[in-house]
Amino acid sequence: MKMVFDVIEQLQRSQSMSELPEILKSVSDIVEFDYFLFGLAIPNTITNSDVLMFDNYPSEWRKSYDSEGYVKRDPIVQYSISSYLPITWSQIMESSDYKKKDLEIMWEANANGLKAGFSVPIHGTIGEFGMISFASSIGTSEQQMKYADAIPVIQMVIPALQDTIRRLRAAQEKEPQAKLTKREIECLTWATEGKSSWEISQILGCSERTAIFHLTNAATKLGATNRYQAISKALLSGVINPSFS
Repeated sequence: MKMVFDVIEQLQRSQSMSELPEILKSVSDIVEFDYFLFGLAIPNTITNSDVLMFDNYPSEWRKSYDSEGYVKRDPIVQYSISSYLPITWSQIMESSDYKKKDLEIMWEANANGLKAGFSVPIHGTIGEFGMISFASSIGTSEQQMKYADAIPVIQMVIPALQDTIRRLRAAQEKEPQAKLTKREIECLTWATEGKSSWEISQILGCSERTAIFHLTNAATKLGATNRYQAISKALLSGVINPSFS
C-alpha cells in the first residue's frame, strides 16, 4: 500500500504532463502488468475536445489500431462510454452485447501481445471521458488472479491522476478562468434551465433589463457571442455547477 501512496505523492508533486508516462509505468509495475494505456478526452466546447493519451503498448499494435480507426468500434471504448465499473477483457469477450466483428479487435490485440487485461472507465465533472487499461503479455489463470488486487489500486490512483491533470492544465492556461459575479452566475444558472430574461428577473427580484445586463456581462467575460454559447462555456469550465442544496 505504501507504494500506492508514493505514486499519489508523485502525481501531486508533478510539474509537467511529460512526467505522467513514467508514473503510469510505475503503477503497472505495482500491479504486475506489462502494459498500460491511459486515454482522456477533455471537452473545450460541446463539439471539440483535447485528447490526452499515454501508453507503452506494442508500437506495431498501436499503429494498426490507429490506422484502422478501431477506436470507433473498440468494445472496451463502447463499454466505457456508458459504464463506471471496472471490467476484465475476458468479460468483454464473453459478452453478447458486442458485434463479432468488433470483438475481433480483442483477438487481434491478443495476437499482438496483449493477452489479458482489464479496464476502468473514467468520467469527470465537466464531461471528461476516458479509461485506463492494464495488460499482460501472458494470459495464464495465475495472471488473471491478479485482477482482484490490481483493480482497487487503480481505483485509488485515478482520482489523483484526474486532479493532477486538472492542475497541470490550469497552470498551462494562457488566460485565467473568467471571474463571474454571484448575480451573473445566478442568471446563467437559471438560463441553463431554459428560463427567459423576464422569467429570470421575476425569480431574482430584479428588472428584465438588469437580468439581460448580467447575462451579457457573463457572456463577455466567457468570450461567448451569445447566452447559449455562454452557458456551454460556463458548464464546461466549471463556472456553474448543478445545485445540491
